[in-house]
Amino acid sequence: MKKCLLLLALLGGACLAPGRSAAEELGSHEVDEVVVSATRTERKTEDIPAAVSTVTKEELKDMRLLGVKEALTGMAGVQAETRNGGYDARLIIRGAGLKARYGIREIMILLDGVPITDPDGMTRLDFVDTQLIERVDVVRGPNSTLYGANAAGGVVNVITRNPFEEIRGLTLGYGSDDTRLYNLIYGTSVGQTYFTLSGTHKSTDGWRQWSRFETSQGGARIGHLFADGSTLEMNFNYTEADLQLPGSLSEEAFRADSTQLTSEPFRHSSRDSEIYSTGLKLKKDFGAIQLKPLVYYQHWQHLHPVTGMINDGGADVYGVDIQADLEHSFFGRKGLLTFGTAGQVDASEGDKFTYRDVATSPSGQILFTLSDAKGELAEFNDDTVSKWGVYAQESLTLSEPWLLDFGVRYDRVKFDLEAEIFQEFVFGANRYLPNRQSIEVDRSYDQISPRIGSVYKVTDWLHLYGNLSTGFQTPQSSELAENPDLDVARTRNIETGLKGRFPGGHRFDLAVFYMEVQDEIVQTVLEGGETSYSNAGETDKRGIELEMEVHPLPGLALGGTYTYSDFEFDEFLEPVRIFNPVSGTTETVLLDRGGNRLPYIPEHQYSVFGLYRHSSGFKCRIDANSWGEYWVDNANSEKYSGYDFLTNFMVGWENDRWNVTVDAYNVFDKLYAMEVTKSGETLAFRPGAPRTLFAKVSYQF
Repeated sequence: MKKCLLLLALLGGACLAPGRSAAEELGSHEVDEVVVSATRTERKTEDIPAAVSTVTKEELKDMRLLGVKEALTGMAGVQAETRNGGYDARLIIRGAGLKARYGIREIMILLDGVPITDPDGMTRLDFVDTQLIERVDVVRGPNSTLYGANAAGGVVNVITRNPFEEIRGLTLGYGSDDTRLYNLIYGTSVGQTYFTLSGTHKSTDGWRQWSRFETSQGGARIGHLFADGSTLEMNFNYTEADLQLPGSLSEEAFRADSTQLTSEPFRHSSRDSEIYSTGLKLKKDFGAIQLKPLVYYQHWQHLHPVTGMINDGGADVYGVDIQADLEHSFFGRKGLLTFGTAGQVDASEGDKFTYRDVATSPSGQILFTLSDAKGELAEFNDDTVSKWGVYAQESLTLSEPWLLDFGVRYDRVKFDLEAEIFQEFVFGANRYLPNRQSIEVDRSYDQISPRIGSVYKVTDWLHLYGNLSTGFQTPQSSELAENPDLDVARTRNIETGLKGRFPGGHRFDLAVFYMEVQDEIVQTVLEGGETSYSNAGETDKRGIELEMEVHPLPGLALGGTYTYSDFEFDEFLEPVRIFNPVSGTTETVLLDRGGNRLPYIPEHQYSVFGLYRHSSGFKCRIDANSWGEYWVDNANSEKYSGYDFLTNFMVGWENDRWNVTVDAYNVFDKLYAMEVTKSGETLAFRPGAPRTLFAKVSYQF
């Protein structure tokens, strides 16, 4: 801790430059943060009975924002990483999302309040044009009461530019590994109708072999203000993204050269996708009721080589959410009832192919892939997953210091899965073998998710809160097809905390929680890389999260976060495949992992930062993140040491029209792994990025 405090002091000194006072900058720190994600209605963060973090417009404009990961790094209770610097973000909140092999699981992701999480819980961030992000709200802990299935870990709402502003700007950026960024946004209005067009292109050669990515995005938004104060928004977005996803390295290769091609046999994992999305939102008052209906449609198509197979398919997602807010009085107490219904249907079709170009041994075993070209048809899938729910939450002001929230939601999630399999990759044999079979799964899950929370205003600057909340997570379609007996994972959360908002912009948020997860869906990695899924019985999660920020001098902000995580399996019999030398066959046995800690989650994680803004427009920021040691497998057989003070630095200048920044990530060029796993006796290292530089210029016209 002394080391942490010393660095925090140095961070402020490194950025503090002599000159005129920047007292006017303090005003931006005292603006009340208002979020919608936690309660579906606008409310100050200190009045929300849950752990909430926000990333503001002021913070975002100084970032590269090549991916969402940058905005979430260093946040308490949140772990965010990327393999290639682009869209491929891995996101974990309080341990939820740990088992996702790709994409994001167990966390509800919203884009301007519209779900981009599929009914089975998968989220792809290809939808998000990061250069348009104006704010990110993160609600930690289960929130299925308002958002239904697949919000067991939390909710992330990515909020883009206001459609009712005439925003006009150009951004250009260039950095290491031929990284390029171009963005243009143009907004105008005719009377009370606003039109906004935007376009973004991002690309990089990547710092590793097979880590290139290139994305092009375009969007159009129309917003209309009616005379009675009602608003109507319509949007259309298009994305084309090509990403190479580098795999892991052996420990020897990691130490020798972390930029080299993966040591894995399947060396050409990637995702080439094309996405269209559109939506319509209305906000209109009918007396004491405010109606907020929205409808949306999303279509995606991708070619996605992964371990063993090449996926070629797509889906159409249709959704509706009709929300109403009713202001009322209950025995003289002010109340707000939020209620509604939401539905979503995901209809997908896809083929799976073998890899065409592979290197083989004399016996025919696949040694490694040579390209991501498709070979023979191996499987056909035709799946429909639907999600429907009704919800209601009452917010009552019991007295001047007391606020009470209580609500409940009912959900039904239905899976209708069909697959025709012709051949499969058998990990034990390291080759494709015929396996003609048909799979049909028709499974429904019904769940009720209650929640109650309260905020007590101790003083004008100190608020105490507590909540009892629930969440549930369905299996993903691919998991259910492999194991049709999987049950939903159910989460119960008990949480209390303090939120301080002081004059001068000083602030802190402290959360203490205990979560009990029943039947958590756990991925098991068998010998050779084959994966399996099972319900773990029970998992206990205890944690402490602290975020704080102080402003000791005009224009200077110092702060940091600390996360303590004590996550362990209470009951878990893990299926493990072992070789029996007596019979000469491979058998699956159940090994007791009860009492073991969850892999990858460090017990201690913390970050510190220093930010200085001068009235002349000069600014600089330095931050450092530390990730403690963690177990690399469910058996807790070995630990990875983590890393300390991974440091980033930014310097820049801005005025009303210009914003210029130059930054360096991983300033001291540390060699570190963003993840270490263990399969059998073999360790696999996913290397983190070395030092990279980037310069960005934005002009508002």
